[in-house]
Amino acid sequence: GYSEGDFRPEQNIPRYQVLVSLATGLKLEPNGDANTILQNFSDRDQLPEWSLDKVAAATEAGLAVNRPGLALTSLDPNEPATRAEVAAMIYQSLANSGKVPAIESEYIIPTPE
Repeated sequence: GYSEGDFRPEQNIPRYQVLVSLATGLKLEPNGDANTILQNFSDRDQLPEWSLDKVAAATEAGLAVNRPGLALTSLDPNEPATRAEVAAMIYQSLANSGKVPAIESEYIIPTPE
């Protein structure tokens, strides 16, 4: 939703907003300083300041998934999320919650160290 109370279902959602929504819904918090957690991502400076804690928590939880051809050191935060990416991130959220078995994939962004 938006602060005006609008839903806007036809609008594309940026990848970082998917991560923020999932982290918020799962009540995830980062295990340290968000800037430190996100330091290895080449495009972290494209993230809005307000999103840093939730994006950091989501990446720590293994929710972030990239498409083929996108480096695992990139979040590509402002690109519209594809349906496949959203489905994969939701699956990762379910796996993180223990509701489905975890799967191995070369496209899952590794948990930051």
